[in-house]
Amino acid sequence: MLGSGVLVQTLIEHDLIDEYRLFVHPLVLGSGKRLFRQASQPIRLRLTECAQTTAGVLMLTYEREYPGRPPCRA
Repeated sequence: MLGSGVLVQTLIEHDLIDEYRLFVHPLVLGSGKRLFRQASQPIRLRLTECAQTTAGVLMLTYEREYPGRPPCRA
């Protein structure tokens, strides 16, 4: 979900996100908005894919883990 931090936070709070795709840039700005707010309980994620661009950006894909449910596979 690009562009709406408020919408993303609402989807996280209602447990409606199964997969997270994060892009980590090799740049430190010093401040910014938190992607994940403090949750009432931990959200378990499993790294399913990782790639690096020629510019050094990491593209990370995490899948939501649910207790007792096998991982999703397409």
